[in-house]
Amino acid sequence: MIPITILTGFLGSGKTTLLKQIIEQNPNKKFGLIINEYGQVGIDGQLVEDSGEEIVELSNGCMCCIVRTDLYTATQKLIQDTDVDYILIEASGLAESKPIADTFVMNNLNNQVALDSIVCVIDIENFHKKNTDAKIALNQLKFADIIVINKVQSQSQEDILKIKKEVSKMNPEASILININQELKTTLLIDNNSWSIDRILDQKEAINTKESGHHHEHNHNNYQEVFFISDNQAALDPKKLDNWLQFNFPENCVRAKGILNLAISQADGETKTGTYLFQMVGASKMLTPFESKTPMTQSKLVLIGQELDESKILADLANCVY
Repeated sequence: MIPITILTGFLGSGKTTLLKQIIEQNPNKKFGLIINEYGQVGIDGQLVEDSGEEIVELSNGCMCCIVRTDLYTATQKLIQDTDVDYILIEASGLAESKPIADTFVMNNLNNQVALDSIVCVIDIENFHKKNTDAKIALNQLKFADIIVINKVQSQSQEDILKIKKEVSKMNPEASILININQELKTTLLIDNNSWSIDRILDQKEAINTKESGHHHEHNHNNYQEVFFISDNQAALDPKKLDNWLQFNFPENCVRAKGILNLAISQADGETKTGTYLFQMVGASKMLTPFESKTPMTQSKLVLIGQELDESKILADLANCVY
């Protein structure tokens, strides 16, 4: 049977980075990746495309809400069309963990797959804010077998221990690991058979056996996505973009991610297009150089939040074109 590990965690917690960390530390395994992002277009697939692993993207809705057949099909595709020996599922930051686990309880593809663990990633920098604002973050934490406390570099040892105690009270049965400088030994996250069906049974919720879907509390219905894509070959002006980020970035946005082409002025007066990864989590906004096997002819940016003014955001970004 091929083991499955599900990576959960609220928006911006660092799931994709941890996914890459698992792959890099376990070169002897052939991973199959199923990546799901909230909304119509995914960015994360491009961030792991150089891994050499088999990737299936689900960008037609949140994994805990889309028709289960899609997840079955993605899993079956990896098994039948490739030689993978381990499957990693990166769930949307707004996904419930239980319905995803239910999927493999209801259908293990004729004993071809088995759920190994559910790992929840926590962004320690924004832990209190996210757990106050989003019930979904608490549900992800409480349903995990393993909890990884992430982004601890800027925190004191005292603060880390304090958060660890809080997390332990919320889920006393889970193993809690600290990922310092991305040096966590990811062998602790896979091949440990830490998931048990008792976790589902303890919820005292009946599993809906209809293949067409299932019922659960849609805690993410108040969130919306705004997706910007530029015209082909149209780079963004760095000064205009910086001005927008500083003064007009939507206050209700909780997460933004994109791959942007910027028009960079050279010393000789020429302009050269450079590709950058944009990440926004909490109060942090970062632009870092990005290289891709696939040439980027368009800028793509996804914003997720509440009560976002889509028309204004798109107009502002259109005005940033060089």
